[in-house]
Amino acid sequence: MPDSIPSETRSLAAPRAHLFGVSVAMVTPFLPDGSVDLDRFADHAAAMMSRGADGLTLYGTTGEGASLGPSDRAAMLDAAKDAGVAPERMTVCIAACDLETAESQTRAAFAGGVRRLLLAPPFYFKGVDDESLFRWVSEYVSRIADGDPEIILYHIPQVTGVHFDAPLIRRIKDSFGDAIFGVKDSAGSWDHTAPLLPMDDLAIMIGDERLLARAAPLGGAGAISGMANLVPELLHQMIFEGRAMPEMDRLVDDVVRAPVTPLVKALVGAARAEKGWDQTRAPLAPADPALVAALAPRVKALSGR
Repeated sequence: MPDSIPSETRSLAAPRAHLFGVSVAMVTPFLPDGSVDLDRFADHAAAMMSRGADGLTLYGTTGEGASLGPSDRAAMLDAAKDAGVAPERMTVCIAACDLETAESQTRAAFAGGVRRLLLAPPFYFKGVDDESLFRWVSEYVSRIADGDPEIILYHIPQVTGVHFDAPLIRRIKDSFGDAIFGVKDSAGSWDHTAPLLPMDDLAIMIGDERLLARAAPLGGAGAISGMANLVPELLHQMIFEGRAMPEMDRLVDDVVRAPVTPLVKALVGAARAEKGWDQTRAPLAPADPALVAALAPRVKALSGR
């Protein structure tokens, strides 16, 4: 990611934001037949980069990544590159319970020139202890280490039911060194985030936008953010300047009360004044149109567009 903040201000505002910055957790638009709308996806990718995003994250939670197969993933990566997004500015989410599929997804990313990986834990079996999760990560790293990966551990227990907690993260980093680039902490709990921030050999990305301004001066390295689909410029300010934005916090409060992924995507459509962005892939249902209509003016006011 680019060194986007002047060196003289890093120690005061965001000492480590230059390590990652703002990566848009890309939404995935679909055509009426359920296939990925690659033209619209590419256009949105280019728009996000032109509006100041430091990078894009593909196939994550906001992008309905668990509903995307290998052909979808390959086509989307090609579409992003065709839109002018360099592979080194992309992160791809690896979401699989079996190691063979996790490796296959990773090899496809490597073939497309992407090395940075957002690694979700195996999520089908619950009640997994740290030792077993460490073993799974260890086997995964051994399979793909020849690709010189930069792995971001994805902590989102409200979705996966599996935890990457601080002691386990520390053990994984100590065991696998440079292969482990950082952590995306999307639990939305300051008690979980705070112990990670002093780990200065890891880039700590904040998944809950309400914690960004608080984390930035303490060592937060940036964000992989769904809300960046709507207001990437504001996310940049929150990360690189440690700027609190109460209206953004209030908007996020309202967004997370609903199923987040369909709502963010529908709000993208409202912001772009385009129909069709409300379409989701099963098993997700579309967002409530009344809620989209209520929140869209607030997004417009925040973006100034």
